[in-house]
Order: sequence, then structure tokens, then C-alpha cells
Amino acid sequence: MAEVAALKDLRTRELVTLKERVERRIKFKAAPKRIRRIAGVDIVLTPQAAKIHVCASLLSYPKMVILEEAIATDELDDAIQTELGNVSLVPLILSVLKMLKQKTDLIMIKELSLREELTLASYVGVIAGRPAIGVSDRSSSLKSIAKWESVKRAGSVKIRGHKTRVGVIAGHLVTFKDASALVKACAKETRMPEPVRCASVRVHAWEREWRRINLEGKRRR
Repeated sequence: MAEVAALKDLRTRELVTLKERVERRIKFKAAPKRIRRIAGVDIVLTPQAAKIHVCASLLSYPKMVILEEAIATDELDDAIQTELGNVSLVPLILSVLKMLKQKTDLIMIKELSLREELTLASYVGVIAGRPAIGVSDRSSSLKSIAKWESVKRAGSVKIRGHKTRVGVIAGHLVTFKDASALVKACAKETRMPEPVRCASVRVHAWEREWRRINLEGKRRR
């Protein structure tokens, strides 16, 4: 038990250090002119089993053709997540992105929470060294993160053909203006940009199957 507590304490300290490092390195600048591949990321939690599932779908840009996908499941430490929030999810997201064989030019992440100053897109963008954009279907909850050091980084964006707006967050190495334009360009069938939508479909299917095998299957026995 002492070893488990020590490892948990070490992980907490590492995540706190990571949070401080990211906070100092966030930058906003024009998006790269040449973007060929965009990775969409979505996350699903299975609280009753203390699991987190992450999928990354790599799509070509601007055609939005799926090139490859990566997915993984890991333990979810409720205590660490409650204490540290978004940063606790970052290690698994980065691990899944590293599974992709082709280079990622830009990352789009579906944000789980908009209550924290540092978004998932900022964490992942800074650590991966890639432009990163956060996307949320809760466009009305962006006031608290609308600006970063007096620079606009988040707002609601109208997607053609849809009445409900989508929340867009410039996470790192991209301006809000460019982030909004890229999200609009990637939105095809739904108001969610295709890279995120594809990752969402895949990870929800994965979680349902995981739940069927590991939770429902055990109950039947």
C-alpha cells in the first residue's frame, strides 16, 4: 500500500509540474499554411469501472478521408482527476497520438470540461509541439476561457446548415480566427468537424464493446 501511495504521489507531482510548464509556453500565432493531415481526438469515461478510453482519427485535409486510427483504454484515477482535472487525461491522449504512423499537422480535441483555465487543446498542443484546437458542443460555456492574457482564444462559431453553434478554442500555435476557419472547413455532415466526429464515433463504439465484455459479461456469469 505504501508503494501505491508513493507512486500516486509521484504521478501527482509530475502532473503539477506539467501543468506549470504548459501554462508558461502557450502561444497564439497564424496556423501553418500547408496542412495535409488533421488528427481528431475524443474521450469517453467509464466511471463505474474507473476507465478512460481515447481515440485519435487521422484525416486528410481538405478532403477529410480517414487515413488511420489509434485507440486505447487505461485506468482512471478519480482522486487525481478530481484534484487536477484536464491534465490527468493528457498522458493517455499523447500516447494514442504517438501510435499514429503518419505525421500530424494539426490536432483537434473534443473538450470534456470548459471550467478550467487550461484546456486539453493547450496541454496537448504545447507538449506535442503541434497547432491544437479545442472543440465543444457547449458553446454557451466559454466566457471563463474566452481570453488568455488579453488575447481572444475562444468563442462560439456558426456552422453552415446548423442552428446550434459550436464552441471553438485556440489551444496552441493557432489564432482563434484561424481555428474557427479550420473548424468550419472540416465540418461536413454534422456541426462537429470531421476529425473529431470520426474519433467520437469510433471511441463510443469501442467503449460500448468494452462495457459489454467487461461489465455486462461479468454480470451474466
